[in-house]
Amino acid sequence: MTTRRLHVLAEVVLGAQAVALALLNATTEPIRMPVTAGFLGGDTLASVDLRVATVVLLGFSALCSAVAVRWPSRQLRWIEWSQVSAIIVFLVAQLNGVQDVAALVALYALTAGASLFLVSHETSKEGTWPFVFGAAVGIVPWGVIALYQVGPIIAGGEPTAAVRVITLAMLVLAAAYWFVMRRARVLERPILAERGHTVIVLFGVSLLASATFLFV
Repeated sequence: MTTRRLHVLAEVVLGAQAVALALLNATTEPIRMPVTAGFLGGDTLASVDLRVATVVLLGFSALCSAVAVRWPSRQLRWIEWSQVSAIIVFLVAQLNGVQDVAALVALYALTAGASLFLVSHETSKEGTWPFVFGAAVGIVPWGVIALYQVGPIIAGGEPTAAVRVITLAMLVLAAAYWFVMRRARVLERPILAERGHTVIVLFGVSLLASATFLFV
């Protein structure tokens, strides 16, 4: 399958899912996750509807794939990944009980920022250092999420099985993305990075959206 056809497939699959789940969402109860602020005494500042957020994420990735079909661009790929990965971390963190707005924004920013190191890793001649620095930054949000996974167990409870599975699946996909980007650079095959990006985003966003409607 050519890269263009892969983008078309992603555009169609993601777009179809976005429409289908948007229609389904109109008939289901919302899953609202609070965003609190310490300066308000811990009161709720806003709330995020998990299912609406995943539908928007599907639509965003479908739009990026549609643009890539017509105007292929490496910059578009990195814009898409920085936002998709950061939003996934934001939502997974909320699922695991992270509510403070400062913590959520920091996790979002760290994840999006780590993508900049991958851009440098792909385009510069600095060897492995951009990749190493990016991995060091990118693992921090997952470390925070792991703390929220372990914390309830220590306190006498535990996260639900659905949340645990979703968290582990998203972590594996994030690790797979970094692995593919590294292999593409080592083998000097940019096409591997392009196709790997499309497949992992397609699978990851679809899996997260489906799981929120079926199991959360």
